[in-house]
Amino acid sequence: MKTGMSGWVLAIARTLDAEGVPHERIFRQIGMDPRRLSDGVNRYSQEAVSSLWRAAVSETSDPYFGLKLAAHIRPSTFHVVGYAMSCSASLGNALQRFARYAKLVSSSATVTLTQTPGHRRLAFSFDTGDAPPIFQTIDAVVAGIVHFSTWIVGEDIVPAAVHFRHAPPDGSEEYSRALKCPVAFGQQEDCIVFDASDMDRPILAADEQLASLLDHMALNHMAQMSRRFSSKVRDYLLKELSNGEISKRGTASAMHMTERTLLRRLKDEGTTFQEILDHLREQLAYDYLRRSDLTVQDVSAMLGFSDASTFSRAFKRWTGRRPSCAQHDRGYHEEVPKVADDELPSTSPWSRGSFSRRHVPVMQAGC
Repeated sequence: MKTGMSGWVLAIARTLDAEGVPHERIFRQIGMDPRRLSDGVNRYSQEAVSSLWRAAVSETSDPYFGLKLAAHIRPSTFHVVGYAMSCSASLGNALQRFARYAKLVSSSATVTLTQTPGHRRLAFSFDTGDAPPIFQTIDAVVAGIVHFSTWIVGEDIVPAAVHFRHAPPDGSEEYSRALKCPVAFGQQEDCIVFDASDMDRPILAADEQLASLLDHMALNHMAQMSRRFSSKVRDYLLKELSNGEISKRGTASAMHMTERTLLRRLKDEGTTFQEILDHLREQLAYDYLRRSDLTVQDVSAMLGFSDASTFSRAFKRWTGRRPSCAQHDRGYHEEVPKVADDELPSTSPWSRGSFSRRHVPVMQAGC
């Protein structure tokens, strides 16, 4: 079942209150428990969150409700993700973290940060089942990220452009006023286009060592969100990574099902085969790159990559750094629970106990 974080729901509640509509009444009306807002780790079903959005827009009769929600976004809105963004070294690092951990905020969301000449494009897509999200939901996410970027940098972050898939509502000049940039409607994707130079803008409370600790917490939260079937897929991948190329078809065959069934069951749990594989590889890569007896080529093979360059590109996509930077890192270490021995095959080339200390790398300039 897809879910959304209570911090995001709390931003909706605060916007309702600011519009003169008591959020408690709306929550009772649609069968949501407002007491769950008091704990940031609580989650609401996607169905309930979608109902809340429809009720909020209906009760306020405000087509710009999503744009107004942006003013109520704080680090706690995104829980550990927001705190990690707030102490990132740069805006680029913060947006990378948001893209990596977006499913913690909403398991229906997929966020990508891609590079184009002179720009960085942060794109959003949402899988909410048969009922697509109302456009105010998209407005809130886009305006919220622009607002939050300004908040953590301490200076106006003005995008080069914002694109929306939805049609322009009446009075679309409100979008240009709120976002302070050119806004295009009826586009192929919902995205924010940033100037590449803005990615180097420093964060006011930058502390990458703390941000790296929060990275580890975010990864743990994502692991806890995994459901039973996706955990079985992860367990299989853990045992098979070093045996060569990993494929959906091979994994499905080993689990006695068709590839289509494998992907459907993962989708039902709000994840994908590639997300599970990437998160597992990322977690293991942190450990292996800290071992002095392993080269980047060794780590590449142990994680099932075809060659070291492919691994290097993947690692930089996950973390924004090259593997060589992580190898020389002397940042924060923290004790974490060991991966159980029965998760590793007896013939594994990985040393028993190598998971007893997890290192979360510190992003550094030039890496």
